[in-house]
Amino acid sequence: MAVTKEVPRGGATGIPAAVLALLGGLFHLIGVAGGAVMVAGDSDLGRGLLTFVLHLSVAGLLIIGGVGLVLAKPFGQTVTIVGAAAALLLYVAVLLLGALGVYFLGLTGSTLPLGYTAVLCVPAVTTLVLASAPPTARWVTNGWS
Repeated sequence: MAVTKEVPRGGATGIPAAVLALLGGLFHLIGVAGGAVMVAGDSDLGRGLLTFVLHLSVAGLLIIGGVGLVLAKPFGQTVTIVGAAAALLLYVAVLLLGALGVYFLGLTGSTLPLGYTAVLCVPAVTTLVLASAPPTARWVTNGWS
């Protein structure tokens, strides 16, 4: 009688990736609210709209991807990877453009929180790595069963 070793399904990476994606999506929903406030009251309508649209896009991707991962659906992995990459690109753009004196997402020269923005890259990178891991691909293939 042959003994076979069971390969883990990947919930150890898929579930944390889903949780991080959902938390990131909720964080960006706060940015959506901030963008809406900027559109309503800021004299710079373009900056307010940019803030609103960017946060809404990233929030939508991360929340849809996180729910898809919880449900162990292949689209969840793909959308989470795209959402985490979009969030990371957004944070890097804020850092680079802020260093050049171009401020958006509600930031001005006197309030540019470089350390805070750099720290935001950590959960985005972690989400990206966990969602891209081979065990997560097994998770979305095998699911909860």
